[in-house]
Amino acid sequence: MSARPAAFVTGTDTEVGKSVVTASLAAGLVAAGLRVRAVKPLASGGTAPGEDAMLLGRAAGHPPLVHACFEAPVAPPRAARQEGRRIDPATVLSWTVAQRRADHAFLVEGVGGWRAPLADNWEVRDLATELGLPVVVVAANRLGVLNHAALTVDAVRGCGLRVLGVVLNDAFDCPPELAAWNRDDLRTQLPGTPIIALRRLTLPRDLDTAGSWLARRLGLLG
Repeated sequence: MSARPAAFVTGTDTEVGKSVVTASLAAGLVAAGLRVRAVKPLASGGTAPGEDAMLLGRAAGHPPLVHACFEAPVAPPRAARQEGRRIDPATVLSWTVAQRRADHAFLVEGVGGWRAPLADNWEVRDLATELGLPVVVVAANRLGVLNHAALTVDAVRGCGLRVLGVVLNDAFDCPPELAAWNRDDLRTQLPGTPIIALRRLTLPRDLDTAGSWLARRLGLLG
């Protein structure tokens, strides 16, 4: 059996479109005839299972898959403390690994950015490194993205992980000229790294078509 596509989706920051990109990839892989598992190990900012896991589940065709969800809209360890709970890294990691199936594509969405804390002395980068999956970096196409994207790509590679590409999310009110400059400048700044501009999507209508295109650009589909 050939290896199924797999990726860890991180961001340059919070609210840059990680869930939309992950859901798009899930829907695109499903449209290509693959079975998909799309998981959100930890989430905060809502009641369980959380909007992100629900979106991923709908796109992949399974119930929401989330290990823990916290209500406070802050980093998971702080949100957990607010509820008198504790996040155990080993448990989160083992839960995430257990969600993978040999005959499914596998997508894991992180929280916030690459250095966002998930537990005491444990960050998104640590979870991603232990999983060992190639990484998709999602960045908001707006002022400041050149620095944020380059730093994140460098940090991911510094952990020994492969970067599949940077998805430059155009779903922000960025002047068209600046948005185009950002795309061009990132391609110059990160030679050899696919810089993929993703237009503003209408959900859920556009997920499968956008996801099929995106998955091919990232090398997740042949």
